[in-house]
Amino acid sequence: MADVDMEKIRRVHWVPLESNPDMLNDFASKVGLPPGFEFVDVFSTDPELLIMVPPDRLAVTLLYQTSKNIRKFKEEQQKEIEATGQKLSPDLVYLKQFVGNACGTIACLHCLGNNSQVLGLSPESPIGKFLENIKGKTPKEAGLALVDATDLHSASEASARGGQTAAPEATADVDAHFICFIEKDGDLYELDGNKAFPINHGPTAGDLLAAAAQVIKAKFMDQDPESVHFNMMALVKS
Repeated sequence: MADVDMEKIRRVHWVPLESNPDMLNDFASKVGLPPGFEFVDVFSTDPELLIMVPPDRLAVTLLYQTSKNIRKFKEEQQKEIEATGQKLSPDLVYLKQFVGNACGTIACLHCLGNNSQVLGLSPESPIGKFLENIKGKTPKEAGLALVDATDLHSASEASARGGQTAAPEATADVDAHFICFIEKDGDLYELDGNKAFPINHGPTAGDLLAAAAQVIKAKFMDQDPESVHFNMMALVKS
């Protein structure tokens, strides 16, 4: 790791993925998501509307606009966890983000990688090969490995440029950020490659989507109540 040129790596940027199911499904299928699973829209955190989402939920993504309020909450959250500690599953697949504008790609990889057995990902697929490559590596090492994952990069770029709106340039300063929520050992985890570590939000009580919606409402939407820039999707069995 001592020989890594971090300044050079921080200049690497990918074209950002849009937050819509068509784009994530296109990318996921390119890298190895088998038929029978898909990303779908989640239109609200309201429990009465969450029932519209198919029942077999494997992961939840959130796109939000970064803001002063959310950055402040993030800093306070990190200090609290560093002071009190938290339980983290050793089986988490978690990458730190070093590639600019790759947060959507990383969120999708987090969704797939942490559900690899349920999804039946092929070890010969791009995502299967990448997961094998980062096995046993630290989050930093896994994030750096993404820089050289050319098959994932090409799939991400192809999907991004086929979106509903004109794709921004790879080096564009995008103020929106993608993260995901998964369940591991009964607990809800927030996986954000820009945070210092994964965050364990506690037991899901058997309902990943409801638990994620509560966290998103309290720790994101309520922190920035004037913002309408929130978008949710779920990875489900179709």
